[in-house]
Amino acid sequence: MLLRVQHETKLTYSNDVAETVFEVRMGPPSEEDQTCLGYRLRITPASPVTVYQDGFGNRVDLFNLYAPYRELLIRATSVVRTHRTAGGPRLAEVPFEPEAEEFQAIEALEYRLPTSLVGRSAELTSFVESIPQPSGSLLEVVEQLMSATRSRLIYEKKVTSARTPVDEALALGRGVCQDFAHLFLGACRGFGLPARYVSGYIHEPGEIATHAWCQVWAGRNGWVDVDPTRGEIVGDDYVRIALGRDYLDVPPNRGIYRGQSDETINVAVKVENIQRMPSDWGEWSEGSDAPWSAASWIQSERQHQRGRLSQMLSQSQATFRQQQSQQQQTP
Repeated sequence: MLLRVQHETKLTYSNDVAETVFEVRMGPPSEEDQTCLGYRLRITPASPVTVYQDGFGNRVDLFNLYAPYRELLIRATSVVRTHRTAGGPRLAEVPFEPEAEEFQAIEALEYRLPTSLVGRSAELTSFVESIPQPSGSLLEVVEQLMSATRSRLIYEKKVTSARTPVDEALALGRGVCQDFAHLFLGACRGFGLPARYVSGYIHEPGEIATHAWCQVWAGRNGWVDVDPTRGEIVGDDYVRIALGRDYLDVPPNRGIYRGQSDETINVAVKVENIQRMPSDWGEWSEGSDAPWSAASWIQSERQHQRGRLSQMLSQSQATFRQQQSQQQQTP
């Protein structure tokens, strides 16, 4: 499948801000399951971009803005061909034996440990203990843990935040795909199965947005993508952007700026299936401006009140910000 992804983030400020250091994770990698045919990043005000890989191998675009400004526009456009190998058979042929040598691989061990958003807690321990001891093939185990996750959480937007830990989501019993992914990670790690968080996009008519899912370690068959929110093995409608231990490793953008200001953030995402590589692939399909009023765009908006925090940081006048909203996709 050939997909064009357009992702715009617009930040506006009530007063001038300056001396910004900003990093973006929006560039899809080329790997076994997908090939990135093109990626362009446009920043307004314009700024040189430095590209590097973080500790998880994710592409990071880093830029600085020194002059004062009140609006920052970040537009990322990419064209990706997905060619994902069926994950079900890869899981089905591996028996679930967490103490076996193939599950102790060095590249997977880190993803068995607790993290900031998927930490040890009474709520998570109780959830894991409520699940019968998994056995059989890895496919059977993954399906069992996805089912347990989906039976424990109800999908609902705006009840959790980007920094909500899994124990709070469990207490609420509700959340978005980010929370489903974290709970599934907690279940996997609770039974000794390495699993990691994946950030990306999903294409489905009528439901197009940023999304979060997971990868489980299948020993001899490597990492396999599964979606606990939708209860399915990932297919060609998914485009991976970044991976890590939990959401805090993969925010689409984060940074710091100097100044005292209220911040308003708008996000628009469009994912479309195209037949061939377009000659104008780096431009917005609806024209040069993002169609904020178009129904085909998934949008979000949030305001941040910075006055009190800025007073606390009056000596440096620096404010830290991280990606404004959760990754969420209606199941």
